[in-house]
Amino acid sequence: MSATVRLVLDQLDDSTIERAGALVAREQAAAMLACPQLPESYVSERVCTEALKELLDGGGRGVVASSESRPIAVMTAGVRDVRVVGRYARLPAEGLAVDPELDDPTTALAILYAEVAAPIVEDGVLRHYLLHVAHPRLPEALSNLGFGRNGVYAVQATAPRRASESVAVRVAGPEDLETVARLALVELRHRAAAPMFGADDDRTAQDLLAEHQALHEDGAVHLLAALDGHDVGLLTIERASPVPRLCPKDQPYIGPTATMPEARRRGVGRALVDAALDWAHAHGFGWISVDFDAPNPRSRPFWLGNGFQPTGYGLLRLIDPKRSRR
Repeated sequence: MSATVRLVLDQLDDSTIERAGALVAREQAAAMLACPQLPESYVSERVCTEALKELLDGGGRGVVASSESRPIAVMTAGVRDVRVVGRYARLPAEGLAVDPELDDPTTALAILYAEVAAPIVEDGVLRHYLLHVAHPRLPEALSNLGFGRNGVYAVQATAPRRASESVAVRVAGPEDLETVARLALVELRHRAAAPMFGADDDRTAQDLLAEHQALHEDGAVHLLAALDGHDVGLLTIERASPVPRLCPKDQPYIGPTATMPEARRRGVGRALVDAALDWAHAHGFGWISVDFDAPNPRSRPFWLGNGFQPTGYGLLRLIDPKRSRR
């Protein structure tokens, strides 16, 4: 299908949402041909429609592009406010899809982005984070819109793993949360360093202690790795992924991880991943997922080398501050 055909734009609402949900399901089915690890639930038109309704109910706004009454693209966006980066626009994978028969989705996506992003930019929100399913035609099209890859979402099946002979891994208890916070702080400092140059994060060890206490109370599991009797590594297993279209529903998700610089290249990370896969398998889970920073040169070879397969990507675009009227 050519992307140069005339497009009709409609707001995502009760009159268009079911057709848009069917489009998301159609794209998911096509993506699963190349990436079978994707959640099969999003092949259901009902599930996709409900996900779109949830985005709208949460304050998001969406637009549907159609050609000859057939939806060929949908895009949604909402504004969030977080401590580290402030207000930003999130364009979630559950609300973004293109017709898999489009030869080049750039034009359709550009038209939708112009419609969705314009009022957000006018409101002074200049940081835009977009998530998309792993589909071969999307990366180039979104790059044409000025987005750059920022994050990778990946999954693998759980399995029993043999414990490391040199690295001792244990499940942390409440008495270990100060150690968890100390190691989590190592991760924040690493993300701010070259070549990642992440956003300045002024959270303290006490802030992280409170956050991980809340995670622990919510059912998260912290794994601590020790070398020679000293805790040098952390892996956090959370109970659910924040990106349900890219990661299996109700399956564990790897959150904050860290290894002390002096302990790197000694098998700490591998021992933690093996322990996480073993823990998840022992507790009846079939999948475990993770996200990692694309600009981090250590992350990609580590996670892919440990068996995780990408299911989707997070892209970032920073709008020139001169475009804002605020």
